[in-house]
This record gives sequence, structure tokens and C-alpha cells, in this order.
Amino acid sequence: MPTINWDSAIHYARLVKIAEDVQPAAEYSAQNKTDIQALGYAFLQTLYGNELATEVSPHAGETVTYGFLAVSATKELVAIVRGTDTILEWIHDAAFLMLPNPIHDSAGMTEDGFTAIYKSLRTDRKPQSTSAMASIGAYVHAGQARTVTVAGHSLGGALATLLTLDVALNTECRQPVIYTYASPRTGDHLFAGSFNAAVAESYRIYNRSDLVPCLPPFLPLPYEHTNTGVELVAPMNAIEDDLGCEHHLTTYLWLMDRMRGGQSYPVDVDCRGKAYPGPLATSSGA
Repeated sequence: MPTINWDSAIHYARLVKIAEDVQPAAEYSAQNKTDIQALGYAFLQTLYGNELATEVSPHAGETVTYGFLAVSATKELVAIVRGTDTILEWIHDAAFLMLPNPIHDSAGMTEDGFTAIYKSLRTDRKPQSTSAMASIGAYVHAGQARTVTVAGHSLGGALATLLTLDVALNTECRQPVIYTYASPRTGDHLFAGSFNAAVAESYRIYNRSDLVPCLPPFLPLPYEHTNTGVELVAPMNAIEDDLGCEHHLTTYLWLMDRMRGGQSYPVDVDCRGKAYPGPLATSSGA
């Protein structure tokens, strides 16, 4: 297990939480941008993409807001990618089919739904606009960014994994950093191996009781995680035995805060088990 700084992991998770609080059809508000600024970054661009296609989703294929690019005074560019409620539908619907890795031909196969969304990830609502990776590359090439950190939760973790490999291989930033939370497996063993070789600093954080990081399964296709997993374990009966509760980013924030000995992040009210030992309201501390 890689050594991890929990303050840093929580910091990037808070940025992801800002992205998750923006409705898919909405734009980033002045308050959202103020919240990003409070964490040390100036908002640059919105990341758009196609909605995750599921059998029951009436919005499959629609253009939605997935996250944002922002930059710090030290020229750290962050690419933040949210999760989606339709990940639970995807668990039930997906055939977990594989497609060739969209980044380069020799790096294995990736899950078809994640691949389709990643290929649509861009910085304008128009389908043919600049890709997320190309925008990041342009900021780096222009000297507006010196380092790149990518972070995502759930589906956003899979998209962040693809984006980080793309940045590492196809921009002037050869050492991007990635934090993912509750990420499903993104591709096969060849893809995971190429990621491990190209991305030196990676933190794949997962809750032992969360089903999403266990998918897609090893069989019948050889899906495999990247080799940088950091496991979180909740006290018994602290979290309701519910797929959504185990998967929520608020649960991850609480678990990470416990790892650093903090009491700043409460679990959602509906997800607190009978043995929940955490805070009942958000403190002003972080």
C-alpha cells in the first residue's frame, strides 16, 4: 500500500465534492467558484461529457457537467471529475464489455461505457470542442501550469484514471498525480500495467464495504485495478448496510478524516448506523 498524506487526500476529495454538488445540467455558479477559490484554486473551465448510458436512464447520451479545471498560485492544475447516481444503474445493466484503450493501441482494453464517456470529455458543450486532455496539455505548454493533479469519485475515478494516463503519455507533464475515491476497475491487466508504468504517484482509495470498486469483476473478462490501492475500513455497524451509503463521497471523507484522527466530516444522516461514532454536524475545521 502506498504511503498517503490524508490531508492531501481529503483536500482533493473536497474539490471533487464541489463538482458533485453541481447538477448535471447546471453550470458552475459564482458560489461554486468561490468555494474552489477557498481551497486555493482559480476556476479555469468546465468539463463536459456524455451521460453514462444505462437501460433505465432517460438521459443517456445527453451532454452533462462532469467537473472542472482550476489552477493554483503555484501553477498546480487540478482536473476534477465527479461521480454519478447512474453508477448504481450501471452496476445492474452493464455487460462490462471491453474496447481498445482510447489512449494508445498497445495499452490493453478498457470498459466500453467508461471509454465512451472519456472520449466525449471536453471543455465546451459542443460535441467537437477541445478535449479535456488537449486543454490540460495547452495550459502546460503555455506555462500556465507546471504540475497536474487529477481526482475523481466513482465513475469519475475511472475517467480520472484514463485522463491521467493520457496526460502522462501525451502532454509535456510526464508526472501527473492522481487521487481516486471508490473507482471501479477501468480496464484489463494490460491497461493496468501500462498505467502503473507511466504514473508514479497514484492513490486509489476504496472502502472495503463498497461494491463499486469490486466491479467490473475479474471474470469472464480480465479486469484489473491499478496497483496503488489504499483501503478504508469502517467500524462495525457505523454505516448503514446500503450500497449507496458505503459508496457516498461523504462516507469516504469521514473515513479518511478518521485515519488522520479528525472529527470534521459527518456521514449523511440517512447513512449513519447504530454504532456511528462520528460528528453530527460539519465543523468549520478541515
